[in-house]
Amino acid sequence: MTGVDPAPRTQDARRVATRTALLDATIECLIVFGYQGTTTARIAERAGVSRGAQIHHFHTKAGLVAEALHQLAERRAMQLVPHLERLPAGAGRVTAGLDLLWDAHTDPLFEAALELWVAARTDEELRAQLAPVERDITSRLRAAGRPVFDPDGEIADLDTWLDLALGTMRGLAMQRSLQPPDRRAPTAREWARWRERLAALLRAPAFASHPRTRSIT
Repeated sequence: MTGVDPAPRTQDARRVATRTALLDATIECLIVFGYQGTTTARIAERAGVSRGAQIHHFHTKAGLVAEALHQLAERRAMQLVPHLERLPAGAGRVTAGLDLLWDAHTDPLFEAALELWVAARTDEELRAQLAPVERDITSRLRAAGRPVFDPDGEIADLDTWLDLALGTMRGLAMQRSLQPPDRRAPTAREWARWRERLAALLRAPAFASHPRTRSIT
């Protein structure tokens, strides 16, 4: 049939669409303008909604940017997990898994997160909003990594190793963000060296020879 208007969206559907537009616009603004340049007025304009609608959904800038980071990190985790699950078994599984986690630290979302980390140092409200989001992101990355790096659950200190790996990636990614896009090859080579060191550490007796007895948090 033709000429039939689509059914109007329900109030709940409109609310979800408005929130999604605001969250997407927030991340775009963080990437393009940085945290200081990301104003609620600019977010509302980029999202195509009124300032009143923005205030209705998010009362403060800190709450809006923290929720935006959380939502997009969740989406990226949902994209990352299937790739990790499809990694082939064998000697290259660990290094391939590390590369996938590294890739998650080298896209625009990391640069948006970095903007928030720096701003949160002196912004108490943002820091309070951001801290639980960052804990949740780390927890999701740990959960995604365990089946790849320890499928049999035999490594007692796997979470310690994962935290070390994630910390290494974040540090290198921060260095990478200071370089123009056409000069980032040295960081990629540095990551290749660290990837091998991290893989070797996982195979070391201190990690590999003891059954799991506790979970490190």
